[in-house]
Amino acid sequence: MTYFSLEFSILMIVFFAIYWLFHDDYKIQNISILIFSYIIYILINPYFALILFVYTFFIHYFALLIFVRRKCYIFATCVAFIILNLCFFKYFSSIKTSFDLVMNFFGLDFINLDIIFPIGISFYTFASITYLVEVHKKRRLESFLNLAIFLSFFPTLLSGPIMRSSFFFEQAYKKREFKHADLIIVLLIFGIVKKVLIANYLGIYSKSILDFPQSYNFVQLLSAVYAYAVQIYCDFSGYVDLVCAFALMLGFNLPLNFNMPYLSKNLKEFWSRWHISLSIFIKDYIYIPLGGSKKGLPRTIANIFIAFALSGIWHGNTLGFLIWGLLHGIGIAFLHLLALTKFSLQKIPALGRFLTFQFVCFAWIFFYYNKALEDLIEYFKACYYNFFQVPSYNDIYVLVSFAILFMIYPLFVNFREYCVKILNLTPFLLKPFIIAFILLLVFAFMPDGIPDFIYSSF
Repeated sequence: MTYFSLEFSILMIVFFAIYWLFHDDYKIQNISILIFSYIIYILINPYFALILFVYTFFIHYFALLIFVRRKCYIFATCVAFIILNLCFFKYFSSIKTSFDLVMNFFGLDFINLDIIFPIGISFYTFASITYLVEVHKKRRLESFLNLAIFLSFFPTLLSGPIMRSSFFFEQAYKKREFKHADLIIVLLIFGIVKKVLIANYLGIYSKSILDFPQSYNFVQLLSAVYAYAVQIYCDFSGYVDLVCAFALMLGFNLPLNFNMPYLSKNLKEFWSRWHISLSIFIKDYIYIPLGGSKKGLPRTIANIFIAFALSGIWHGNTLGFLIWGLLHGIGIAFLHLLALTKFSLQKIPALGRFLTFQFVCFAWIFFYYNKALEDLIEYFKACYYNFFQVPSYNDIYVLVSFAILFMIYPLFVNFREYCVKILNLTPFLLKPFIIAFILLLVFAFMPDGIPDFIYSSF
């Protein structure tokens, strides 16, 4: 089941109606969220739901232990177990051969584990860490039921955004009102358009070139990288738009996760606009505990590399992901060194934005070819050997289209707010027809099939 399936749409409508029948009792609403979230997870895979339930049980008792003992080493040990659990599921496929050899050595060759990576485990693991930190630092302990609601909250369960426990429980213990209907509609339409139309078509275009780079000229190879950069943004931000709409339908707000990242004038700004909840999590729970920028420049740069290396490895234990993370670490470290010279591109923001976008797109190449360095090398070889191939007019038109898109992109800064205002001023009786017309156009022109969201595998 996906969020675009007919089954999910029907279940969501039924749940929405039942949920607001109990608008005067937020406790019943919370329990209904828990039930619905587990139903969705079970329909995806019952095995995933079982793992989440067992995981919630352990987190609850870890929290009790931390609350009662009040020892830093106990907190650190619990967090270490949580991280090891994530690593086990995330990287088991890579160590399965070694694991089997160890089992054979001890005469346990009858044990043949084949573990599937549970969708969403990274995000509810990060959420649980924020909860244990709250228990350790602020002595805020929740019941098992409330913890289960938080960790299984279906809008954030599969691919985030990463929501801190304090942010969630501040909303969970309040009476809710259904409002922001126009914003919900706009977010749903944005999410559908971004994923179904833009990301899917760009994915088809970029994949056809990037998977067989030897057959294409340099202009096409460059356009394919730009297409992938826009695709991965529209794919992930489209997902976030959808789940933000789902949360608003329940009276919850989710943390901001994207803020037009390709407008960034430098890499620091990019990471304050891209996957914001993950960036803040890494900053608060890895970078700052390592010392941040308060222990001298060499230590600051080392902390930056550690943080970005872990960010890369989190996406997958391949050299491509590690290089992708380290490239961003190198870029941020370079900005720290550049700051010592007091050189700045602030007076030329267009140039800073252009250079930042080119660097980010270059790093996306390593992100795309994360599984096999041979494919990555083939891409760069194709860029070198096919550089002087004469492109067709269509190839040039595509590249020029991306250049125009880059130039007009700043005009869309307040586009969502404008759409909400326009919808708000639209007569109520006309709204269903306008929404139906937009959706009809989307589904009429969409390509066949809807691939999974890119970040669902992380």
